[in-house]
Amino acid sequence: MSIEEVTLEHVLKRLKIDGEGRLLFGSTPMILTPRFLFKHIQETLEELGGEGMTSAVMTRAGFKAGYGFAEAQAKLFGLRGAPVFKKYVRIASFRGWGKFEILEFDPEVPRARVRIYASYGEEQKGRGRATCYIWRGAIAGILQYIADSEGREVRVAGREEMCVAKGDPYCEIVAEPY
Repeated sequence: MSIEEVTLEHVLKRLKIDGEGRLLFGSTPMILTPRFLFKHIQETLEELGGEGMTSAVMTRAGFKAGYGFAEAQAKLFGLRGAPVFKKYVRIASFRGWGKFEILEFDPEVPRARVRIYASYGEEQKGRGRATCYIWRGAIAGILQYIADSEGREVRVAGREEMCVAKGDPYCEIVAEPY
């Protein structure tokens, strides 16, 4: 199912609240929160530690989340390479992080270019710089897991080449070996 085929009914069918009050999307515990919370977290981190520390913390958190997602998909469903990458992008879109489009994906390098429409960077408009640190890390983390699981000796990093926070029409993340 592509993101274009996703309907609100599809998402609602996967949501439930368990006996302890956890919101679950399928079997994944979720927190329904407004995007401005991420804006406030990021702004507060910048106030306390500066832009460099904020970028490092949020990129690393995204990296760990992407890597962990890929690792779990391999363990639970045997997914590797392109299927795990496509599933992550599809799920991120389902969960409201924006509309993701894979422009390039080469698991052999590994390298990916992903465009995100309506990302949480919209909450940071007017910053004059790229601010979607989480996605830099998440895309790199998935590619790093793919490389590690195939025994490749590379280190992957992500960068944001376009961002709505600096006035671009969408965000675009590139992840590749450094």
